Amino acid sequence: MSRGGEIRAPIPIALLLCAATLAGCASESPALVRAPNAEERAAAQAAGFELDPVRSAAELLPPELLIGPHYRIDPQVVGDGFAYCYVIRSDYDDFAVCGDRMLRTRIREIEALAALDAMSKTAAFAKAAGNALKSPFVATWNLISNPVDTIAGIPAGARDAIQQTSQLARGERGEFEDSGLLALIGFEAKKRQIANELGVDPYSSNKALQKQLNRFAWAAYLGGLPYLFVPFVDDSDFEEAPAESADPTADARLVYSSEDLRRLDRIELAVMGIPEPLSEALIGHPWYSPRHASLLVEALAALNLAQNRSVFIEAAVSAQSEDDALRYEQIAELMRAYSDRVSPIREILSIEGAPMGYTQSGTLVIPLAADYAIWNAEAAALAHAMTEALPSELRVERVELVLSGTASALAHERFEALGVAITERALEQLGGESARLSEPAP
Repeated sequence: MSRGGEIRAPIPIALLLCAATLAGCASESPALVRAPNAEERAAAQAAGFELDPVRSAAELLPPELLIGPHYRIDPQVVGDGFAYCYVIRSDYDDFAVCGDRMLRTRIREIEALAALDAMSKTAAFAKAAGNALKSPFVATWNLISNPVDTIAGIPAGARDAIQQTSQLARGERGEFEDSGLLALIGFEAKKRQIANELGVDPYSSNKALQKQLNRFAWAAYLGGLPYLFVPFVDDSDFEEAPAESADPTADARLVYSSEDLRRLDRIELAVMGIPEPLSEALIGHPWYSPRHASLLVEALAALNLAQNRSVFIEAAVSAQSEDDALRYEQIAELMRAYSDRVSPIREILSIEGAPMGYTQSGTLVIPLAADYAIWNAEAAALAHAMTEALPSELRVERVELVLSGTASALAHERFEALGVAITERALEQLGGESARLSEPAP
């Protein structure tokens, strides 16, 4: 059990709490997770384990999510042992995602792409694009007609050209950040304003979205394009842009620069006593966008009675994909909700590499980000860690598995036989700010 703040290699079970098939869920390819073949089915049955479920999307999702004006979801949905994995076919790209949260995020982004597409056909955009093309910089690098699909928003060659004349951007920056050079000229701020109006993350890994955000940000920054996108009525709607989003529930992180979010996170992590190397490992991690790193840090900061929060960060920096990162964020939210609504968590432990909470009442809380947990080899390993790998000095009165989703009947049976209680749909059951800050339904 780790109680320190050193960065160390993750023990395999730590990754269990993120996903059962890391390589599959890291991909944006439509061939995300395949159904088990006959040999795999026989092996699972012989070992007493359940098979990864193959379900119909219509069974799992409300009708309004199954198909939209610009997308449809493939009928077959395959589980990976923890999350359901969907393929979204859209007018703009095909997306393969694991988990309800990422599904809703991509659908929101598709709607944003549709709004941008509609805006591109207006006289307001044509005028702004023409104005922007008067800039030699925009014209030389084709930033309107051929925008790049990266978060930085400019081609590598353009960035190199700017670097030759500026020494203001130093230090390492994560993959999910806009270039510090562009922050000097206002492009980054315009891009965040547009993303905020659309309700999407400006640091999203969605390349189709990044391409259009970059295109419109250049038109807004150098061409004078207003950034009020909804509703579309006529060009007069775009004559004046609001000072801020009209949505009172909009996430304030969407309007903060990446450097502001980093600065706030560093302060919070320092107050928590997280060693600086570990803090920097999270802040600069390639799979945490600045917004999602901030959400994770906020959830941990809310556990103000908990000792050893560095243990959670140690596990979180082992993320090997964007899906992993989002699941660690959700695990932190589950801990926060439990601590707020059930019993305060007084310490975060690492048992076999998995972050768990220990409450003032002696309950061992195991948060698991899972749409649907089945009894498979990974679940059996988790059960072993919860019941047989506990340190002898730890006084445990109760063990509780706290799920973001639900569990199969067999998983219930096996865990309960070991004396492990299960709480399903915990964020919905416990409510609170944690649930609101997760990706809302579009």
